Amino acid sequence: SPGGSDNADGVSATMEALRILLALGVQPRRTIRIALWGGEEEGLLGARAWVEAHLAGEANQANRDRFYVYLNNDPGYGKILGWYLEENAAVKPVFDAWLEPLKETGALRNVLDRMGSTDHVPFVQAGVPAFNAIQDYRDYDVRTHHTNQDFHERVTEEDLKQSAVVLAVFAYHAAMREGRLPAGE
Repeated sequence: SPGGSDNADGVSATMEALRILLALGVQPRRTIRIALWGGEEEGLLGARAWVEAHLAGEANQANRDRFYVYLNNDPGYGKILGWYLEENAAVKPVFDAWLEPLKETGALRNVLDRMGSTDHVPFVQAGVPAFNAIQDYRDYDVRTHHTNQDFHERVTEEDLKQSAVVLAVFAYHAAMREGRLPAGE
């Protein structure tokens, strides 16, 4: 059925990232959670509802203070090449250090650019650090994205494995890092 690259591959890679961390027996300092949102295409409805209930407004200040980072995986398909850093220049050295050992896997760069129209946006709007993966767009916007050609055959096992490793590494580093991530301006 349609949905291989939007977003069954992201779901699979995220689940595999957690399986990797469990298999390694790591004991993170912070809780690592995954969320699978509904209604992204209809206005980020699932993520917006969760943020509204748990992070928005004065009553949720303590939750925002405890919320360390949100990493989103839904901008295309293929390998994770890095992260859109939402114009947060202060976090770039941290993410660059985490990405450096992954460069041989095809993870290339973190960019300061913003990425809109996906589930990290409500988190950014609530004032918590939230970043979206950069992925390959080969054929994505012209062949698979929201078409009846978005089948699992378009996704490669090699790309899923690489994405899972990148997600596991970033989740691990975020869960183990001392102090807060640097805030954007």
